[in-house]
Amino acid sequence: MTLEVGASSQPRAVQPVATPHALAHESRDREQLLVQRAIAGDREAFGSLYERSVDDVYSYVKLRVRDGLLAEDLTQDVFLRALRALDTFEWRGSLLPWLIRIAHNRIANHWRTVGRSPRLLPLPDDDPTPAQPELADPQANFAHDLALMPRDFEQHVARLTELQREVIALRFGAGLSLAETADLMGRTTNAVKNLQHNALAALRRRLGLGRGDAGLAGGHEGAA
Repeated sequence: MTLEVGASSQPRAVQPVATPHALAHESRDREQLLVQRAIAGDREAFGSLYERSVDDVYSYVKLRVRDGLLAEDLTQDVFLRALRALDTFEWRGSLLPWLIRIAHNRIANHWRTVGRSPRLLPLPDDDPTPAQPELADPQANFAHDLALMPRDFEQHVARLTELQREVIALRFGAGLSLAETADLMGRTTNAVKNLQHNALAALRRRLGLGRGDAGLAGGHEGAA
């Protein structure tokens, strides 16, 4: 067999494989640049920020109001408010937690306007239940637990306590990290772990799910 030497036969340079950490860092840098451009008045940059964040904001709002059309309206209003207040934003590694705080306040205003529940407490607030570190499960797989939930599990979330609903919406709906959730709620990461642990345990009881049940897997995924 004869090997024909030509341009196509030259060895290709080995391209470095981007690690998840490197990709996340690149994404943060890209987002920070978009924020800077948007603050300077670049509407296209803000449009890119909208595309990056709208699904997470909507998922959070939907879990809190349990009404798709209302969630769409409130989500749009969140971004309008964010656009008007963007010059007050201070970069801390991500735009999403700031957007979620706007969303939380917008939902609270909505319920005050219509004069009915569910009522949202201002963030941060004090948990009347003392922290119980022994309940925290650092090894709990949040994504796995939520994957067991059926697609209509929102109605069961509505029966949780206010703080449990908030942590589920922040961790699962918005996809915030444990640290971001703790910062937004004004709590320690261990306290958030307790809330998450208890919320998921309550959901499993209501849905008749055990740790080993996998029949309902594939419905949802969340950030660990």
